[in-house]
Amino acid sequence: MRSSAGLAYASVAVVFAWVAVVTWRRRVNNPVIATALTVGMAGACWWAVTLAVVVTATDPAVSGIATALNFPGAGSLVAGYACLGFAIARPRWVPQRRLVVVLLVEPVLMMLAVATNHWHQLVYRGPGASQLTGPAGWTFGPLYLVDLNYNYLLVAVGLASLAVSWWQAPPALRNQRLVLLGAGLVPLAVNMMFLTGKFGHIVDPTLFGFAITGVVLTYAIFRRDLLTFTPVARALIVDQVGDAVVVVSPGGRVLDLNPAAAALARAMDPQAPTKLVGVASDEIFGGGLAGGSTPELVVELPGGRAEFHVRCSPLVDRHDRDLGSVYVARDVTQANALSRRLAAAHSQLLEQVETIDALRADLVELTNRDPLTGLHNRRHLVERFAALLAATKTRQTLAVALFDVDQFKSINDTYGHLAGDEVLIALARRMQDAAPPGALVARWGGEEFFVALPGADAAQGLDFADDLRRRCEHDPTLVDGQLIRCTVSGGVAAYPASGTTMDDLFLAADHAMYEAKNAGRNLVRPDRTSTRSTAGDARPV
Repeated sequence: MRSSAGLAYASVAVVFAWVAVVTWRRRVNNPVIATALTVGMAGACWWAVTLAVVVTATDPAVSGIATALNFPGAGSLVAGYACLGFAIARPRWVPQRRLVVVLLVEPVLMMLAVATNHWHQLVYRGPGASQLTGPAGWTFGPLYLVDLNYNYLLVAVGLASLAVSWWQAPPALRNQRLVLLGAGLVPLAVNMMFLTGKFGHIVDPTLFGFAITGVVLTYAIFRRDLLTFTPVARALIVDQVGDAVVVVSPGGRVLDLNPAAAALARAMDPQAPTKLVGVASDEIFGGGLAGGSTPELVVELPGGRAEFHVRCSPLVDRHDRDLGSVYVARDVTQANALSRRLAAAHSQLLEQVETIDALRADLVELTNRDPLTGLHNRRHLVERFAALLAATKTRQTLAVALFDVDQFKSINDTYGHLAGDEVLIALARRMQDAAPPGALVARWGGEEFFVALPGADAAQGLDFADDLRRRCEHDPTLVDGQLIRCTVSGGVAAYPASGTTMDDLFLAADHAMYEAKNAGRNLVRPDRTSTRSTAGDARPV
């Protein structure tokens, strides 16, 4: 029987040591809780070892000394448990050095009292108590009972702290708190049953209850993430962030909210209830924050208009049960104002760029236009003609016509240069009116004009040129009340018969034009190498 009890105590000592080691190795996630739990489990291990010695020692003196040595272990266990509950209930709590000293006083005083027990027997009484031998016949002295109540008080502090944390915890943390609370009640119940004689003469079984606590704590560490998923995360993150965070139940009631959310609620409604947890979210936020369906919230606050971006996330447990929703509202007033200013500046910039582009296009167009007639100039004609030739390779036809005003010098000499300019302007207008869509009409220089007709063959080019010649002949120009009659001579060339480059086509049309002039003017002649280069192709008056 004694050896079985000793083995049992040794086994639970191993359990406590293992929990202490595991907890200490994981202390980086939560040093305060980990330290409290490690101290408690180390004390439980010490207590279990002393009890194992008590039940297995054959020497009464060894058994008595081991009984006296269990006070440091028991004191460390209950102190660690009290600090554990307090750290969980108050996440930002860190034990002060004064508190640590006070908690160390109890085991030191009890050890001194036991060491001097033969003088006063305040701790243990009975046969052998004065000599610390034969603990089986000892009874408890008044100091022992005081210490016992002190230990109960510490355990009660831990249990009360866990109970408060369970009551105030969000749904996601309540099961974890309930597990810890239940784990603390087991050894307390066992100890009270032992003290009332429910276990007969069995050596103190309280540690077996704490062994159950150790197993439960191990479960809490590995399965419930005790050292990571604790209110510390909420205290250090949620409570201190500037965003308003609200947890709403499936029924629409506020389960939790951080200080930023509480401040927002009171700014929106100064008459909001003192206790916001448990109140319908619509009553607090007017259906805006937690009840709204849009991600944007605009609030008229005493200090002015505020804009919030609201993000909603479902809250579920590991069994996919709906626990409610988490709403996070971020103040984007300044960001939106800056965004609007940037958008306005960007819009103005775009308008300025468009204006500059338009001005640039106008400038380019002006540089490509003849200032007198408004037609494209020779420079533009040369730049565009390469593209016309490239497109002609697929159409297979392109006709060009070159015109020259007959005896233009005599018009300037007779009517003046301004009148001559009006004649050129009128001729340019007739060319533009007569030219088909897609044609390129340009002033080559002086009184010479060039027309490119994409898609036209030699015959079509000759018809166009002769029709323009007839219009000029029969439609005089009115200048300052005088009708000025003028005629033109033209030459027509076609791609590819007359040439495959602009220079070839221009020279061919130029030669044909001078043939028309030499033949008497007011004529249109085709290039001799074109498909219609016959003697009867000339179009006289």
